[in-house]
Amino acid sequence: MDITITEWFTQYPALREGLTAFAVIFVDLCALAILLAAKRERNHSDRHWAKETHGLMLQSGEEYYPLGSAEILIGRHPAADIRLDDPEISRFHALLTFSNGQWHIEDVSSGNGIKVNGACLTKSRVLRNQDVIAIGKRRMRVVRGDGKDVRS
Repeated sequence: MDITITEWFTQYPALREGLTAFAVIFVDLCALAILLAAKRERNHSDRHWAKETHGLMLQSGEEYYPLGSAEILIGRHPAADIRLDDPEISRFHALLTFSNGQWHIEDVSSGNGIKVNGACLTKSRVLRNQDVIAIGKRRMRVVRGDGKDVRS
């Protein structure tokens, strides 16, 4: 007696439903395993990045801006990584870059300039913990921490 899979599924609908449920559960478990592995890798990567960048971030009042990539654009433009809504700030005002283990800030042809610790920025400058950056009316302090636990 030669029977095809289609005939089996027609003859035994519970078998078809059971195999379908098994396939759905298997795919869901695979997706869950991938998501958990990705989260673990992301946490590891975030810890590595924080260690490499010395855990620096910008603080402006109660707002914290993590320095989460090697280049961070500050400005009024919606595409800016740190968007500051102030008419004295250019659409593309400042660029933070991370290289050779240090954060650098430079003016990207803004109209009103940048001050670091009260001095006008004329060329790229290395940022250090507790430096104060003035862009327009906004003052941002370079701090260590994760936004909840800020250290000097």
